[in-house]
Amino acid sequence: MKKVIIHIKIPALLLLLMIFSPAYSQRKEAVIDKNPIYSFEGRGFMETGMDKRMIFFSNSIIEGENKNEVSMNNNEMTINKDGIYRINISSGISKEAVKAGQAYYSVNLNGKEIFRSEQGSLSPQGVYRFQIQLKKDDILSFSRVDDQSMNNNDIERKNYLSVRYTDPELMEFSENH
Repeated sequence: MKKVIIHIKIPALLLLLMIFSPAYSQRKEAVIDKNPIYSFEGRGFMETGMDKRMIFFSNSIIEGENKNEVSMNNNEMTINKDGIYRINISSGISKEAVKAGQAYYSVNLNGKEIFRSEQGSLSPQGVYRFQIQLKKDDILSFSRVDDQSMNNNDIERKNYLSVRYTDPELMEFSENH
Protein backbone atom coordinates (compact mmCIF):
# COMPACT_ATOMS: atom_id res chain seq x y z
CA MET A 1 0.00 0.00 0.00
CA LYS A 2 2.89 2.33 0.83
CA LYS A 3 4.38 1.78 -2.65
CA VAL A 4 1.09 2.73 -4.32
CA ILE A 5 0.86 5.99 -2.36
CA ILE A 6 4.47 6.87 -3.25
CA HIS A 7 3.76 6.05 -6.91
CA ILE A 8 0.72 8.33 -6.83
CA LYS A 9 2.48 11.17 -4.95
CA ILE A 10 5.38 11.44 -7.39
CA PRO A 11 3.20 11.83 -10.54
CA ALA A 12 0.91 14.21 -8.65
CA LEU A 13 3.89 16.37 -7.62
CA LEU A 14 5.23 16.32 -11.18
CA LEU A 15 1.81 17.31 -12.50
CA LEU A 16 1.58 20.22 -10.05
CA LEU A 17 5.11 21.28 -10.94
CA MET A 18 4.24 21.26 -14.66
CA ILE A 19 1.07 23.27 -14.07
CA PHE A 20 2.56 26.00 -11.87
CA SER A 21 6.10 26.37 -13.23
CA PRO A 22 5.07 28.17 -16.48
CA ALA A 23 3.09 30.71 -14.48
CA TYR A 24 6.07 31.29 -12.22
CA SER A 25 8.48 31.65 -15.15
CA GLN A 26 6.27 34.22 -16.90
CA ARG A 27 8.05 37.07 -15.14
CA LYS A 28 8.88 39.87 -17.48
CA GLU A 29 12.33 41.32 -17.28
CA ALA A 30 13.19 44.57 -19.00
CA VAL A 31 15.80 47.26 -19.23
CA ILE A 32 14.27 50.68 -18.75
CA ASP A 33 16.27 53.26 -20.66
CA LYS A 34 15.74 56.82 -19.41
CA ASN A 35 18.20 58.36 -21.87
CA PRO A 36 16.63 61.09 -24.02
CA ILE A 37 15.87 60.45 -27.69
CA TYR A 38 16.64 63.26 -30.11
CA SER A 39 14.53 63.08 -33.29
CA PHE A 40 15.12 65.16 -36.41
CA GLU A 41 13.22 65.15 -39.66
CA GLY A 42 13.56 66.88 -42.97
CA ARG A 43 12.47 66.66 -46.56
CA GLY A 44 14.63 66.23 -49.64
CA PHE A 45 18.28 65.78 -50.52
CA MET A 46 21.30 67.80 -51.61
CA GLU A 47 22.79 65.93 -54.57
CA THR A 48 26.52 65.34 -54.79
CA GLY A 49 26.94 62.81 -57.60
CA MET A 50 25.48 59.42 -56.66
CA ASP A 51 25.33 60.45 -53.01
CA LYS A 52 22.34 62.43 -51.85
CA ARG A 53 23.03 64.14 -48.55
CA MET A 54 19.90 63.91 -46.43
CA ILE A 55 18.34 67.18 -45.30
CA PHE A 56 17.41 67.50 -41.62
CA PHE A 57 15.91 70.48 -39.88
CA SER A 58 17.85 71.75 -36.88
CA ASN A 59 14.82 71.83 -34.57
CA SER A 60 14.35 68.51 -32.85
CA ILE A 61 11.75 66.64 -30.91
CA ILE A 62 13.19 65.39 -27.63
CA GLU A 63 11.68 62.53 -25.67
CA GLY A 64 12.93 62.79 -22.11
CA GLU A 65 15.15 65.38 -20.46
CA ASN A 66 17.26 67.39 -22.92
CA LYS A 67 20.90 66.96 -21.94
CA ASN A 68 22.21 68.66 -25.12
CA GLU A 69 24.24 65.61 -26.12
CA VAL A 70 23.74 66.35 -29.84
CA SER A 71 22.92 69.35 -32.00
CA MET A 72 22.03 69.71 -35.68
CA ASN A 73 23.36 72.46 -37.94
CA ASN A 74 23.50 72.55 -41.77
CA ASN A 75 22.45 68.88 -41.97
CA GLU A 76 25.37 67.82 -39.79
CA MET A 77 24.99 66.45 -36.30
CA THR A 78 27.57 67.65 -33.76
CA ILE A 79 28.32 65.42 -30.79
CA ASN A 80 28.54 67.31 -27.49
CA LYS A 81 29.50 64.43 -25.20
CA ASP A 82 31.85 61.41 -25.49
CA GLY A 83 30.07 58.07 -25.50
CA ILE A 84 28.13 55.44 -27.37
CA TYR A 85 25.18 56.52 -29.48
CA ARG A 86 22.34 54.48 -31.00
CA ILE A 87 21.23 55.92 -34.31
CA ASN A 88 18.27 55.18 -36.62
CA ILE A 89 17.99 56.78 -40.06
CA SER A 90 15.41 56.41 -42.80
CA SER A 91 14.45 58.22 -45.97
CA GLY A 92 11.64 56.26 -47.54
CA ILE A 93 13.70 53.64 -49.35
CA SER A 94 11.17 51.29 -50.92
CA LYS A 95 10.94 47.61 -49.98
CA GLU A 96 11.84 46.72 -53.57
CA ALA A 97 15.02 48.83 -53.44
CA VAL A 98 15.93 47.24 -50.08
CA LYS A 99 15.49 43.72 -51.50
CA ALA A 100 17.44 44.54 -54.66
CA GLY A 101 20.20 46.34 -52.75
CA GLN A 102 19.76 49.39 -55.00
CA ALA A 103 19.86 51.97 -52.22
CA TYR A 104 21.79 52.25 -48.99
CA TYR A 105 23.00 54.80 -46.46
CA SER A 106 26.47 56.25 -46.09
CA VAL A 107 27.61 57.50 -42.68
CA ASN A 108 30.22 60.25 -42.65
CA LEU A 109 32.34 61.21 -39.64
CA ASN A 110 34.19 64.54 -39.70
CA GLY A 111 33.74 64.79 -43.48
CA LYS A 112 34.90 61.25 -44.38
CA GLU A 113 32.78 58.20 -45.10
CA ILE A 114 33.31 55.68 -42.32
CA PHE A 115 30.83 52.99 -43.37
CA ARG A 116 27.80 52.12 -45.45
CA SER A 117 24.77 50.06 -44.70
CA GLU A 118 25.23 46.63 -46.24
CA GLN A 119 22.59 44.71 -48.12
CA GLY A 120 20.51 42.96 -45.48
CA SER A 121 21.27 45.54 -42.78
CA LEU A 122 18.21 47.65 -43.59
CA SER A 123 14.84 46.77 -42.15
CA PRO A 124 12.11 45.96 -44.72
CA GLN A 125 10.91 49.54 -44.20
CA GLY A 126 14.33 50.93 -45.17
CA VAL A 127 15.43 51.90 -41.64
CA TYR A 128 19.13 51.60 -40.80
CA ARG A 129 20.02 51.10 -37.14
CA PHE A 130 23.52 51.16 -35.74
CA GLN A 131 25.53 51.96 -32.62
CA ILE A 132 28.75 53.96 -32.65
CA GLN A 133 31.37 55.29 -30.21
CA LEU A 134 31.80 59.05 -30.69
CA LYS A 135 33.85 61.83 -29.14
CA LYS A 136 32.91 65.38 -28.24
CA ASP A 137 32.97 67.67 -31.31
CA ASP A 138 32.67 64.78 -33.80
CA ILE A 139 30.45 65.70 -36.73
CA LEU A 140 28.19 63.13 -38.39
CA SER A 141 26.35 63.46 -41.67
CA PHE A 142 24.24 60.95 -43.55
CA SER A 143 23.78 60.30 -47.25
CA ARG A 144 21.47 58.10 -49.22
CA VAL A 145 23.21 56.38 -52.12
CA ASP A 146 21.11 55.06 -55.01
CA ASP A 147 22.12 52.98 -58.01
CA GLN A 148 19.24 54.58 -59.88
CA SER A 149 18.30 58.22 -60.20
CA MET A 150 15.64 59.49 -57.84
CA ASN A 151 12.24 60.56 -59.07
CA ASN A 152 10.21 63.46 -57.68
CA ASN A 153 8.43 61.17 -55.19
CA ASP A 154 11.77 60.11 -53.69
CA ILE A 155 13.03 63.70 -53.46
CA GLU A 156 9.90 64.77 -51.55
CA ARG A 157 10.01 61.91 -49.04
CA LYS A 158 10.74 62.70 -45.43
CA ASN A 159 14.05 61.87 -43.80
CA TYR A 160 14.06 60.72 -40.19
CA LEU A 161 16.94 60.57 -37.74
CA SER A 162 16.75 59.51 -34.11
CA VAL A 163 19.72 59.52 -31.77
CA ARG A 164 20.04 58.17 -28.24
CA TYR A 165 23.10 58.59 -26.03
CA THR A 166 23.57 55.39 -24.05
CA ASP A 167 24.43 56.48 -20.52
CA PRO A 168 24.50 53.30 -18.38
CA GLU A 169 23.62 55.37 -15.29
CA LEU A 170 20.23 56.15 -16.85
CA MET A 171 19.38 52.50 -17.46
CA GLU A 172 17.86 50.24 -14.88
CA PHE A 173 16.90 46.58 -14.81
CA SER A 174 13.32 45.76 -13.91
CA GLU A 175 11.55 42.48 -13.22
CA ASN A 176 7.79 42.13 -13.66
CA HIS A 177 7.79 45.17 -15.93
